[in-house]
Amino acid sequence: MSRIEITVPKKAMPKKDPVHPCPCQDRPVNLTFKTGTLTWLKEVGEAVEEGETVCEGEVEKKALEFTTPCSGILCEICIEDEEEFAYQEILGYIEDGKEQE
Repeated sequence: MSRIEITVPKKAMPKKDPVHPCPCQDRPVNLTFKTGTLTWLKEVGEAVEEGETVCEGEVEKKALEFTTPCSGILCEICIEDEEEFAYQEILGYIEDGKEQE
């Protein structure tokens, strides 16, 4: 099994608000020089699917969704709820369940 990082990307799309749609929700937020706070939607030990939202960040009053790079088990959280995150930081790790050769 291998551990795959969940990292803060250079750009992230804002979370869509179906009740109050806004054109700003269609533009990615550049995270290169910004920080935000994090909220986890999953807990360590929970199964996740590739592309599933595992945590949300708030940057400049915009909610962003961070997704998993692969399917597996959320095995570690590196930045806890309400802590600050920045570009390229590791948010957590997924154990992908694949045997290494």
